[in-house]
Amino acid sequence: METLYRVGTTVLHGVLDSIKGITVVFYLDKEANRKLSQPATKPLLGGSVLPRTKESLSSSQPGPAPPRTSSSSSLVSKRIEESKVLKRVLQCSMLNGGIFMLSILFFEYAVLPGLHLFLWYLFRNSTTMTTVWGWMQPSLSLLFNSLWVTPLFLLSKIVNSLWFQDIADSAYKFRKGRPQLMPSISKLIADTLISLLIQILFLLQSTAVKYLPVPVPFACTAIYMVHMSLLCSLYAFEYKWFNMGWELHKRLTYIEQNWPYFLGFGLPLAALSELPNSIVISGCVFSVLFPLFIISANEATPKVDVCETPLKLFSVVVALTNALFRGRTKPGKAALSQPLTPGSGGRGLTPPLSSSSSSFMYQQQQQQQQQQQQHRHHSSQKQHHHHRSHHRQPSPSPSAASSSFASVQTAQLHHQHQPVLNRPLRR
Repeated sequence: METLYRVGTTVLHGVLDSIKGITVVFYLDKEANRKLSQPATKPLLGGSVLPRTKESLSSSQPGPAPPRTSSSSSLVSKRIEESKVLKRVLQCSMLNGGIFMLSILFFEYAVLPGLHLFLWYLFRNSTTMTTVWGWMQPSLSLLFNSLWVTPLFLLSKIVNSLWFQDIADSAYKFRKGRPQLMPSISKLIADTLISLLIQILFLLQSTAVKYLPVPVPFACTAIYMVHMSLLCSLYAFEYKWFNMGWELHKRLTYIEQNWPYFLGFGLPLAALSELPNSIVISGCVFSVLFPLFIISANEATPKVDVCETPLKLFSVVVALTNALFRGRTKPGKAALSQPLTPGSGGRGLTPPLSSSSSSFMYQQQQQQQQQQQQHRHHSSQKQHHHHRSHHRQPSPSPSAASSSFASVQTAQLHHQHQPVLNRPLRR
């Protein structure tokens, strides 16, 4: 009972964080401008710092106005770069809501009903009106979708991706500092492409769950909403985690282990996006609200370690992605490592060596070291006997006998191991 109470309060905490962070957009640019407009400091010879204020500038000697240096121009460009969160949010709202969504709604609920009413007034005969409207309505819908909806949809996806990234980078730089990107370009591209593939596969998995033939009413819809809430949380937090340098396996594991918070955080966006019946209108609603949830994710502090049982909904698509890329990678490497578990030490999929092979390799290494030591000892003794004054033939030394005995023993050990390795097992 206590676990259910903690899970419920954590889900509610995630919902509140997703809504509360939206208010940051109204004063984020103001704080950024105030922070950037603080007077710069100039160090003196003695080590003290003299603030450059209006009083100090007026009390100094008059002279010609100094030219604009590179530092001042970089400050202006930095201010322009840092102060466009609200501008980008308004641009996303105007493009997706004011142009794209309103144009579709205007066509569906104003143009088509108006033409239908005009045809009804023009053709009083119901048969003629039905025939004319039967070919006019699909033709107009196809023409509108082909010449307006599809190009604008593709354009909005490209522009939204750039604006979403700009909003996330500006908010992260103001709150957290400089982003910590991945060390190599190839790793960056691979992480982005595999993340996109996993999100597409997870969306297909969510759609398949929605239409499962389960006799329990609303069970599939509830599971579908859980999937979509976690996916919306991954969309919103991925910009922040990517700037923090987190790889894909760490992001997925973090969501699966702390699923109550992320279920609540993504629930409002998933529910509002599922209200329209049209897929295009649903995408417009998502694109209008998503920039606000990016800012909320950047401001939020997830509540972790609430439930001990992880919700491994991404494991299926991760395994499928590994299966797709396993044949295209080098042996012993995986395209994507599976999510970490609390007790695992690494994220690779290469199995360790077995105990029998490791013990045999250890014996071979010990024998080689023993032979090298005996060879060094034998060579030192031969040099010592060579510098003696008499010229008689030396007797065989015990080291040579021991080395020959060791070589015979090594050959016997090799002869013993060889049939075991090469001979097939008997039934």
